[in-house]
Amino acid sequence: MRRLIVRSFPRLRRLELTILWGAEDDLLSYTVQEDHHLIEVNDCFRRANRCALEGGITHELCHIDADLRMGGYQRQLAWSRYSQSRWCRIREERATERRVIELGYGTHLLALVRFAHRLAYSFSREHGLLYSEILRAVETGRKTAPG
Repeated sequence: MRRLIVRSFPRLRRLELTILWGAEDDLLSYTVQEDHHLIEVNDCFRRANRCALEGGITHELCHIDADLRMGGYQRQLAWSRYSQSRWCRIREERATERRVIELGYGTHLLALVRFAHRLAYSFSREHGLLYSEILRAVETGRKTAPG
């Protein structure tokens, strides 16, 4: 995971960040406790392949990176809106997944969604991009990527 952070999230290199098992309600989640960032991963991911796990962790790292680009008041306002407004959640989750794809982790995001579907989790726009939207973005990226 350190390689993933160094390569794609240089702003997070010196950040106090812990990734651990134990998310209960969500597949993955992130919180901040006294300037320490914590990504919790549901135990069901112990059976996931590395690609799916990296897709989920990259998604959470994108949230952290976006939050660090804001000032304290702006961040608190964004968190408040996220928790109170379905529309704000949809907008934030979809923007986060677009960022994951921009960073080159679209196939990892696809693996995450496939793994979650096997566990009977379902995704809606409130969770981010739909599988078909991710697939289309990944395929479009392959066609336009220099090569």
